[in-house]
Amino acid sequence: MNLILKIKMKRTFNILNHIKKSEIIEIVNRLGNEKLTKTGHGFKDSGAVSIFESSKQSTKNYTKRIENKPAIGLILVVLAANRNYNRVVEPNLKRIEIEFPDLRTFQQLSDILNSKSESEFYEFWGHRDKKKYNTLKSLLYVINNDLRKKYPIVSDDFQLMNNWGRDVDLLNYKNDVIGKIPNIALATIQHLRMTFGINTVKPDQRVKEVLKYEFGLSRLSNEKVISAIEQIADVVNLDVITVDQIFVKYGSSYYTKKDSNSKKITIRQVAKNLKELNVDINIISKATSLSEEQIERL
Repeated sequence: MNLILKIKMKRTFNILNHIKKSEIIEIVNRLGNEKLTKTGHGFKDSGAVSIFESSKQSTKNYTKRIENKPAIGLILVVLAANRNYNRVVEPNLKRIEIEFPDLRTFQQLSDILNSKSESEFYEFWGHRDKKKYNTLKSLLYVINNDLRKKYPIVSDDFQLMNNWGRDVDLLNYKNDVIGKIPNIALATIQHLRMTFGINTVKPDQRVKEVLKYEFGLSRLSNEKVISAIEQIADVVNLDVITVDQIFVKYGSSYYTKKDSNSKKITIRQVAKNLKELNVDINIISKATSLSEEQIERL
């Protein structure tokens, strides 16, 4: 996050007015020391390792794949908006990379988009959504025109987006060439910036849930969510993107829907409730994916 934005946000939101530094450190350590469960982001790749371990590894690898394949990065961000990453996004990305191993540049992606009908492109990226289709078209147009003009000596696609992500004014993002695109809001702007190498956070559902259930911070605006994660990262001396990954991995591992009204309850609370009802720990473990050791500590 740029310095001016960071200072302004801290003036309007100071996490230490709500929770002590010692409590922040304790909470982040508790979350990070938990194990990934089967529903957690990254479980398929790393298994039931600690969330700290998985988050630090994903921080290192977050942009590695996209540095070589920027086109895949654009598809990733557009598909991921308001969609389940494990079920909807990642399987399609892996399929595209297998079927189109040479797809790397924005121009190649534009060529595919222009050579296919709308329905044919839906088959290509595995998703039938006109809004997302139009968003990708607009995004490619802006990149290949406005950003190329703004950064005329930058030929590398990843570096082009990195430059944009570094320079974008988040306080005025709606007037940014990408921020003006319909269906692109602050969360998508942040996801683009993270994907193309900026150390920041995406204020998505999982991050907001962890702030609410673990830190007691609810109903924060997206701007305040970003500020909160920035400040938490400062307190625990971690990269902002690492804190983002800890929250995403913990939320996807330990939160579930409670009822049809989509109220949330943590899997830890479910396990605790079952334990208090004297349900066998082995059964609780199988039902919640928590280890018996984790359940014993509840």
